Amino acid sequence: MNRHIVFILLFLFSLRIEAQYNRQRIQPRTPVVSQQQRFPEIDVEKAVGMFFYDSEKVLKKIGVKKSSDNFNLVAAILKKFNRELNQIRRINSFLFSEGKAKIDYARKESVKSGDFNIIRNATKEVTTMFDPIIEVVKESEKNLDLELEKILSSKELNKWLKYKRNMKKK
Repeated sequence: MNRHIVFILLFLFSLRIEAQYNRQRIQPRTPVVSQQQRFPEIDVEKAVGMFFYDSEKVLKKIGVKKSSDNFNLVAAILKKFNRELNQIRRINSFLFSEGKAKIDYARKESVKSGDFNIIRNATKEVTTMFDPIIEVVKESEKNLDLELEKILSSKELNKWLKYKRNMKKK
């Protein structure tokens, strides 16, 4: 009796293993299609360090109440900062499009030739081209921080700096 139970269990166990093994062998393999490598889209404004701040979101994050006197002042300062950055973007739009085109062309050429030094050289060239713009953006951000430092409390200022760091990490 015990032998029969062990034999039946062993038989059922082996059938189950064989069924799983056959199912794995039957599943069709997806063929590897040689697609062109897709590179991530280049965001030139982020590369330069341009970040436009939504005043409602910033004011909520740093904890400035609508009833506060500082609410309208901070909103006006952020609006002014965004206008400055928009002006910088508009003035340098040709450089931005040219830099993006150079990087895209270098990517295509490096994939064709297999030499990825082309991308490295193009990136260095574009970076040196953007250096003056980066300096202007950094200067305007320093001015923004100084203006907000005059208005905000130390707690709110720390929240602002933390929010700004988190935006840059994204």
